[in-house]
Amino acid sequence: MNKNVFPGVIARTVPASLAAPVGAALMGAFVLGGCAHQETAGEHVPAQSNVPSPLNDLGVGPGEGGPGGEGGTPDIDARATNALDAMGQYLRSLRTFEVDADTSTDVVLDNGQNAALLRHAVLKVKRPDRMRADVSGNGNVRGIVYDGHRFTIFNEKKGYYVRRDAPPTLDGLVRDLAINWHIETPLVDLFYWGNGKPDDSAIRSAQTLGVEKVDTRACTHYAYRQAGADWELWIETGHRPLPCKMIITDTTQPTRPRHEVTYHWRLNPAFAASTFVFHPRPGARQIELKPADRPPYEEGQ
Repeated sequence: MNKNVFPGVIARTVPASLAAPVGAALMGAFVLGGCAHQETAGEHVPAQSNVPSPLNDLGVGPGEGGPGGEGGTPDIDARATNALDAMGQYLRSLRTFEVDADTSTDVVLDNGQNAALLRHAVLKVKRPDRMRADVSGNGNVRGIVYDGHRFTIFNEKKGYYVRRDAPPTLDGLVRDLAINWHIETPLVDLFYWGNGKPDDSAIRSAQTLGVEKVDTRACTHYAYRQAGADWELWIETGHRPLPCKMIITDTTQPTRPRHEVTYHWRLNPAFAASTFVFHPRPGARQIELKPADRPPYEEGQ
């Protein structure tokens, strides 16, 4: 059965300054995003999607927002856009944190049916130059480890890893992975939300929908709309405006596939130094990492 896993192009689904225009897939040994097929004569061509990959599948191989104003005039609730500003400012203030994220990402099967892929990601960050991300799902654990000098990408099930020199800061690493390798850092939205004021011009509609419970947390529910995507965000109330939950709906496809993630935060944790050191398992082999030679969202399986 042939299925299309959506590419992780966050920039197509949220304002430009919330996420850089980066690709999600790495051609060759590792894939952090999904895959979409280029059109070939006589072949079924699944539609490309604006929904990001399952944050992210480091494997091998391959609700409506509110209506806009009349005549296309944006219908913007300033409380909703101000909430993005406040969240970004707070995220920029965090020096050490851990995030557990449960994700569900629709793939579109050849028969047009949506099917959800479930993943669990754990992200550990110590700014300015330490990070570890472990992504589990489908019987495998993949991840990336960064120690301020090198990054290592590993795949436990396949038994291999790659190591490369890296920029001296985490922000530099995220951009290096995106630009030079077409790799999207797991939970990359957190990095870009914390890296500048949202570009409100990309938002056609923004609404505040009220306070709701996300597990035990009281979170304010916001809905946004822009070209090609509707997206919702729940932000924790009180003095910690952390994202609790996010849903992105691809409005370019008839089945309206969705990507959903729920965040659980631990602030100011004490990480052991070994957290950011990669130790390969016995028998694991090191392989070469090569830059992608095609746009990241045009990878074949």
